[in-house]
Amino acid sequence: MKYISSDKEFMEIKNPQDKKYHILIADKDKSSIEHTIKCFKTELYRFTEVTKTKDLVATIKKEKPDLVILEVDLNDGDGIEVCWDLRADNSLLKLPIVFLSNRSDDFIQITAFEAGADEFIAKTSKSRLFSHRIKALLRRCYEKTEETKEIKKFGNIEIDEEQFMIFKKGEPLKLSKKEFQLVVLLCSRPGKVFKRNFILLKVWGDDIIVGDRNIDTHIKKLRKKLGKQHIETVRGIGYKFIP
Repeated sequence: MKYISSDKEFMEIKNPQDKKYHILIADKDKSSIEHTIKCFKTELYRFTEVTKTKDLVATIKKEKPDLVILEVDLNDGDGIEVCWDLRADNSLLKLPIVFLSNRSDDFIQITAFEAGADEFIAKTSKSRLFSHRIKALLRRCYEKTEETKEIKKFGNIEIDEEQFMIFKKGEPLKLSKKEFQLVVLLCSRPGKVFKRNFILLKVWGDDIIVGDRNIDTHIKKLRKKLGKQHIETVRGIGYKFIP
């Protein structure tokens, strides 16, 4: 894949403490990419330009941009299919994806949002409006999450809520979504007894009917994965996590 980085402006920034967002732009037309970059004027960004979209997902994982801007029509692919591929990768679930396209009819926009897009902006939009919408999206995605949750450690167990990962002796555990949520809940107050009804409400919600046997099944699986010493049954009441 051929791409070039346009970061002259980035290199000239005098204040190294300023946040410099890295934006990857994928479009079939290089002149269109250059026009998009000009919309940002002197804002503190650096850019990666992509016109050959083969292996785009791999390139994004390598470049690690803070935000991706996609055109629907690409030289050798479809932007919406690329969006589906990005969202299918667990490591890219939180990556902000924006469509900037000449095609902006309702059907295309709905399809893009169904694929996992965060924003859809028509290329006919005013450049100032476009840049402000991008800035707002970046602010929502990053500035409010600067206070990241610390990785919780309990002996040889590490819980990384930001990455939805739990490690035992440094090795990632394969957990279902409900198993992960159950561990996070129990570990939020080590030693506290969580009643069964409270666990059902917090982990399963009130949209489906589940019973005690469902909880017991998940607890049994977690004990095998975490170690039976970490989850204690309080008979007739619920469960608690033992560090």
